[in-house]
Amino acid sequence: MSRETDTVNSEHTWLAFVANARALYEKHKYVTWSKPRIGPDRSLDQNALFYVWLTEYAAHLLTIDKKAVSKGVVEGLKRTVKDQFYRQTAQSFMIHEVHSPKTGQRKKDYTSSSDWKTGEMYMVLEFLQRYAANDGLVLEARGQYEKLKREQNE
Repeated sequence: MSRETDTVNSEHTWLAFVANARALYEKHKYVTWSKPRIGPDRSLDQNALFYVWLTEYAAHLLTIDKKAVSKGVVEGLKRTVKDQFYRQTAQSFMIHEVHSPKTGQRKKDYTSSSDWKTGEMYMVLEFLQRYAANDGLVLEARGQYEKLKREQNE
């Protein structure tokens, strides 16, 4: 376990974490850990669905087959969706500061969808459904998003 973050979700990963922590302490004699996040942040399912929906939406807007949608088109639509979501909701998780230590330049930019937590991604997916519906496209709920939506409506 030598990554920036460690996930402890079994006896095996717990033992690996403890061994790594012990090794770091033995080597450096001073180690600081941040407060842990409890529970899974989000499933890959939600992020995969986000990209599926962006592809479907782009194909709908361009009136082309989904297989003909390029990565550049999906990226452009993703940026548009992030921009519109942020403008309408002002959710702080959408923005971070990009800083170049070489040039000293700083700018604000949108965060990566892979960094969003379950609830944050849920809000964006809800927004994307409404946003696409304004253009006549119904995006169907699937996977974990469908389960979360069903549980919320119970």
